[in-house]
Amino acid sequence: MTPAVQALAKLSFFARFDENILQEIASYVSERTFQAGQTIISEGDLCQAVYFVARGVVRIWRSSLEGREHILAYLGPGEPFNLVPALDGKPNPATVNALTDVTLYTIPCERCHQIMYDHHEVALAVLERLAAEVRRLSDMVEDLALHPVRARLARFLLNQVSSPQPSRHWTQEDIAAHIGTVREMVGRTLRDFASEGLIRRERGRIVVVNRERLEREATGG
Repeated sequence: MTPAVQALAKLSFFARFDENILQEIASYVSERTFQAGQTIISEGDLCQAVYFVARGVVRIWRSSLEGREHILAYLGPGEPFNLVPALDGKPNPATVNALTDVTLYTIPCERCHQIMYDHHEVALAVLERLAAEVRRLSDMVEDLALHPVRARLARFLLNQVSSPQPSRHWTQEDIAAHIGTVREMVGRTLRDFASEGLIRRERGRIVVVNRERLEREATGG
């Protein structure tokens, strides 16, 4: 197994494919690196490639005409992005930037089409990935439509406490973009949570004080 094939095989998206398929895919792959904060693709640009995260974390987001941002996803190693415009030929639907220093494997759009045409295993993997994205985005729409900011913020705080990954510094603007509101609403709700004894501020960090009550808030109880 060549080094290029070994590198692909370590990523979850490619792990199911046999060596022959991986060898063919590897012949079309280019490696690119981006520093934290750099834009990888921009919303509205023509699609150039499909990307697979090899190392690091990327952030996918869209902005409104008023300039408000909404986070669609954070993706880590093994996860692909830009599949939809590669399939339908339309512009990139979102902006993607590097949250950390990242290494990406890229495959030109036309090569992706050919690989999927030649190998049904690859086409099936893409379909499964898109199906998972539809479910995740449907849950996101439901959350935004049916749950108030208090519930969404409570759920965000609980997820941060439960996450196995090291906690990063979240600004109120970051949190607002993540849960679909504005910074002022996040600040006001955090102050309410603090005054009600659910959380406390500690050297710039948010500490959950009353998890049970915060869980009730998260479910609208």
